Amino acid sequence: MSLLDWAVILAYFVGVAGVAWWASRRQDTAEKYFLAGRNVGWFAVGASLFASNIGSEHLVGLAGSGAKSGVAMAH
Repeated sequence: MSLLDWAVILAYFVGVAGVAWWASRRQDTAEKYFLAGRNVGWFAVGASLFASNIGSEHLVGLAGSGAKSGVAMAH
């Protein structure tokens, strides 16, 4: 890897740490941190649950099942 690659990786981690630090300053209680102040819509909660449940191994496994057993299994 070149110096530019390492610089991009470092900038990414610094950016993520900066966003985490900025977000942590806005929450003053654990309830606001873990429950977003109870002010999040149903679509955001559903999308978060779906995204955390579906991983790359799940998608690859479904593609393999679809190839082996047919599209009905993959659907």
